[in-house]
Formats: sequence, C-alpha cells, structure tokens
Amino acid sequence: MFFKQVWRNAAKNRKGNGIFFGSLVIAVIAFYTLLSLGKQDVMIFLAEIESDAVNKLLMLLRAVYVMSLFFVFFLVFFACRYQADSRRRELGMYLMLGMKRSRLFFMLLCETLWNSLISLFIGIPSALLLTEAVSLVTAKFVGLGIIGHSFTFSTYAVLMTVCGYVLVQLVTMLLISIPL
Repeated sequence: MFFKQVWRNAAKNRKGNGIFFGSLVIAVIAFYTLLSLGKQDVMIFLAEIESDAVNKLLMLLRAVYVMSLFFVFFLVFFACRYQADSRRRELGMYLMLGMKRSRLFFMLLCETLWNSLISLFIGIPSALLLTEAVSLVTAKFVGLGIIGHSFTFSTYAVLMTVCGYVLVQLVTMLLISIPL
C-alpha cells in the first residue's frame, strides 16, 4: 500500500512538473556526455594530434561537471521546494491522520528516488545515443571515418553520473525535509 501511494504520487509529480522532469533528463544526458568525452574515439584520435590541448580540455571537464552539479542542485532544490509548498496541505493531512514524520520523510524520499531512477533510465540510453551520433558526425568531419569509429561505453561516466545525480537529489531532499 505504501509503495503504491509512492508510485502514484511520483507519477502525479512527473505529470504536473513535466518541464522539471525533462530538465532532469537533460541534466543526466549532459553529465554522461561530459564525463564520457575522454573515452570517445574521436577525442583519443585528437589527443594523438594535439595532446596538450585535449588534455587541458579534459581537465576542464571535471570543473564543468562540478559546476553543472551545482546548478542542477539549485534547479532541483527550488523545484522540490515548490512541490513541497504546493503539497503542504496533503502532507499535513498525512500527519493529521497519524503518519509519523519519519514515515512521511521516507515517503518523500522514495518518491524522489523513484523519479530519479526513471530519469536515469531515460537519460543514460538517450545520452549513449546522442554521444554516439555526435561521435560519428565528428569522426566523419575529422577524417577518422565511420569504419574507424567504435562504440564506446564509459562505465566511469555512468557511475559518476548516477553518483552525482543521486547525491544532488538526496542532499536536496534532506535540506527540504528538515523544515517539514
């Protein structure tokens, strides 16, 4: 019953805040794209030609990733705060009906994690398709050719994307749930 309520509330939140959910999927795509750039065969090919410039670019990508985590944190924080404020009566009703605060926090946390998992399951395959398409086009322009191109999957990029994204979601939920 509890998880059925969580799924129903999470689906209602996704439908009601489609732009927010879409921006989370785009954030996942951007995180994976940034983090997997060093493993793309075009970047490896360019590193052989211009190793200093490519190495400087790859070093800057980590800083860009941290800055993008910072911006996504504020996006998630303000959107979740808006959702919590708009659901204040519903959450108050749960408390009036006898739900413990810890159970309410767990419910909100499960809703957030469920929406995060859905956005990750949509975002990571989309990011794979996008990075491969961009890599193919870039390989054609650079002169590497489509035959020289190989499919790349970066487990490091997936792990860092999932870890950074879930960390942002959890920290946001903790900060929002403290006043509740």
